[in-house]
Amino acid sequence: MGSFLDWLVGLPTIVLFLGLIGVGLLTAFGLSWLSSRTIEDEVRTRTSASVTTIVGVVAGLYAVLVAFVVVNEWQTFNDTQSQVSAESAAMTAAYFDAGTLPDPTRTDIQRDLIAYDRSVLCVEFPSLADSHGPAAPTRAALMKLYTTTADAPAAVQELPFYTNAVTQISLITSARRARINAAASPIPDLLLVVILVTSLALVGVASVLDTQHRRWHLVLTTALTILVGLNLALVISLSQPFDGAATVSDAPFREGVPAALLRCDAPA
Repeated sequence: MGSFLDWLVGLPTIVLFLGLIGVGLLTAFGLSWLSSRTIEDEVRTRTSASVTTIVGVVAGLYAVLVAFVVVNEWQTFNDTQSQVSAESAAMTAAYFDAGTLPDPTRTDIQRDLIAYDRSVLCVEFPSLADSHGPAAPTRAALMKLYTTTADAPAAVQELPFYTNAVTQISLITSARRARINAAASPIPDLLLVVILVTSLALVGVASVLDTQHRRWHLVLTTALTILVGLNLALVISLSQPFDGAATVSDAPFREGVPAALLRCDAPA
């Protein structure tokens, strides 16, 4: 299910939306045709009130479920963007704190901060979108930053701005861990299955509803299917913060450091 969800998220939003609507309409019209061939008109008329009640129950359950999932996904997206901003803010603070230190410590720490920042932008962000896991080169760049900072002379380590820089580097690590955890926690497969089954149940029950008017029945079924397709497209697009229609921005990582130094084709 995970690879299938990744494939769906990777589709352009309009393609995903149209595809879901197409599947939904085929299901709805197929069930409508099947019910008209297998269920007598008199039976459909007598059970119309019961079917209407079932449609209301399924629709209510579907609305609550989708609203719950969308709200949680949007909260996760906002939290992840905040974590990215926090990581960037700590990186910028460490960069300027290091700028007050004497050479060669200043140059070494700032160089490793830039190397880590470039690795996040060029390696780890794409990795989070594809594999939802941390990138080994970025972890190595962070370890190099720690090593360089720890190797500072004793006289430098007594300076207050050195202590501030060490604190900010620790915050970078914490924010990175939170960012990776958000990427590795997409919508559970079971919850996605429940949403899909509920969507099909809603469309299926509505397709056998006796409205006493063929064209009006097609209009209602089509409108409901489009609404369900739109909701499913929204749920799937928001399921992964680093991929899909709503993607966490890497813009904060480009602030506080000269942009030319963060080009992915720049020399390390």
